[in-house]
Amino acid sequence: MIFCPAAISCIFIPEVKSDPMNSGSLGVAFTIEKGVFAKLSDGIKFNGREITFPTVEFVLKKLGVPGVELESELPLGCGFGLSGACAVAAGFLSENPAFEIFDIAHEAEIVNLTGLGTVTTQAFCGLVIRKNASCPSKAIVERYVWNYEFDFITMGPISTREVLSTQRERIAKIGRKWLKEFMKEVTLENLFRTSNGFAKETGLIEPVLDVIEAVESIGGFASMAMLGKTVFAYKGFEALKEFGEPFKAKIDCCGVRRVDSFRNSVQNRRLEKCEESID
Repeated sequence: MIFCPAAISCIFIPEVKSDPMNSGSLGVAFTIEKGVFAKLSDGIKFNGREITFPTVEFVLKKLGVPGVELESELPLGCGFGLSGACAVAAGFLSENPAFEIFDIAHEAEIVNLTGLGTVTTQAFCGLVIRKNASCPSKAIVERYVWNYEFDFITMGPISTREVLSTQRERIAKIGRKWLKEFMKEVTLENLFRTSNGFAKETGLIEPVLDVIEAVESIGGFASMAMLGKTVFAYKGFEALKEFGEPFKAKIDCCGVRRVDSFRNSVQNRRLEKCEESID
């Protein structure tokens, strides 16, 4: 059984070309210790229900995997990079080389416009700065092993396809500005400052602005996960309670790995030395 961590995108600069392997996004993102579990099955199931999932179907067909059963405590379409995580986890049920799987999962995301840089973040894990737009095997990244725990709350989905189809050029211009700002100082505080600046200037922040302001009012940091009505925060758990049921998750620096069972406690099996991480 395979586990692939979710990925939270903070800043992104979309670049979509005719060749999916030279498409993707520059930007900043991080993986967390919650994500997707996958095991072989017939068809495609997500949390016990059969679903139509073009991104995963693409990967299964390319790699000759008959079917997959996927499980996650996180929702689809809400900014956790689950389409990429599902594609990656399904792909690792095959015997193909790791970066071939990552590249095919990336291609599936580009073709279906479900994500751009998610799979590259999941391939390298931790805090990842993507410095070019490409498939994972061609990616140029800066990777940081951070040990922070963040607070999260989600209030619904945003259509990645719709945003990428209608606002790509405008978002790219704004993203370049804020990526440069973050790279001047790779710190926790600057991650939230620049991520917030990006979300506000693009206008994407509107559905979650009141949540972010509530966290900031108690002295915490908060920003928006791209793309979903999801907020990630630092020292903001109490404020998030006003809006629903928040949860905590640490940054994951181990990446895709084998586990024993669905919902196997990643917290208890943190694999501090990543002995079981997939090379």
